[in-house]
Amino acid sequence: MAMDSTQYLLVIDIMIGLAVAYVVLEILLNVNGIDNDTSNLLLLEWSSGRGFFIPFALGAIAGHLFLGTTNTAFQLSNGIFPVLILFGLAIGMVVIGFYWPFKKSKAFLSALLLAGLLYGHFFWSMNYLETS
Repeated sequence: MAMDSTQYLLVIDIMIGLAVAYVVLEILLNVNGIDNDTSNLLLLEWSSGRGFFIPFALGAIAGHLFLGTTNTAFQLSNGIFPVLILFGLAIGMVVIGFYWPFKKSKAFLSALLLAGLLYGHFFWSMNYLETS
């Protein structure tokens, strides 16, 4: 079932609203007088600790929204299956982060971001053509 133009415009408006809210938040964090209080630094700090799933999840979301293959050889399903895999991986990373802490280098976090980007691009693509 294709999305009609009203739904499509609503999604676009929501995405623009989120982008504007993020920019406003980032401006407020930059001018609040607290050092090292931007979202980039906070995410890096959280990712270096127990939340190392964050780069993978952000990469998967970016690959899903902004890239996305049309090659159906990578298509897992038309349903929720790719999302369940993503949440399962994130939950697994959270468990690892809480029970087996280890040093996370920027190279490791960058590799997780790239792995998430590839997952979102190939297996969770929004660009598969509907054949029904």
